[in-house]
Amino acid sequence: MEDGFHSYCDKVCSLIRRPSAREAARKELLAHLEDHAAALEAKGVPPEEAAERAVEAMGDPYELGHQLDRCHSPLVPRLSRILAVFACVFFLFGFCIGVARMTGLFRYEDFVLPAASLPLWPQETLLAGGSAQGQGKVGGYTIRANQAALIRTSGTASIPAHPEVQVSVTVSHWQPWLDNLYPYYIPAVWHDLTGGSGAVEIVTTSSTLLSSRWCLYLEEATPGRRRFSITLGKPGDQCILNVFLEEEVPSS
Repeated sequence: MEDGFHSYCDKVCSLIRRPSAREAARKELLAHLEDHAAALEAKGVPPEEAAERAVEAMGDPYELGHQLDRCHSPLVPRLSRILAVFACVFFLFGFCIGVARMTGLFRYEDFVLPAASLPLWPQETLLAGGSAQGQGKVGGYTIRANQAALIRTSGTASIPAHPEVQVSVTVSHWQPWLDNLYPYYIPAVWHDLTGGSGAVEIVTTSSTLLSSRWCLYLEEATPGRRRFSITLGKPGDQCILNVFLEEEVPSS
């Protein structure tokens, strides 16, 4: 009985090209033949006849071998390895190009935004601290206030030193394929409680793949005021932030 089973398995496995599949098929075929023969013997069929009938039930060994070979073609793992090698090569190529040209992820100085800190420039003087509150969306980007401060700028030959309100905000998104929001296209104005208003200058101070830090400058903020609101964006797509200073804005 065993010789007949092994002979049948040899014929089937002779057509399976993949070694690992060949061994697995042999074990599975032997187990199936033995189980089938044992079931027939349990019904009273003599052992030799049970073995023959079990083999006959499996069908033509060469046809079965062709079918198993198609299911376990050696081309599949080879092709997978080739594709994996190509993927690694392209990844390394892109990585090297990104480092060399400072593109992709490498166009950013950091992967995590540095902590917000005011005044923005070390030569400026902090006159009073403050806080900034509020969060909203402009163009699908989330803008969140971080902090505010009243500072005195450093003077130059053309622009004398003067008090200025600075506000730090974070602009973030969750679409890695998008660029960060460019502040040049965002209308921005400030208002105080007495109806005064003015323009807001926006400068990007740092950026990562999914976020950037802006510094907002309230141009000619009203002297004697401590509270301001900032409106970013256009009607229907706006974000409003509130600024609270520890001291009033002094006269220039």
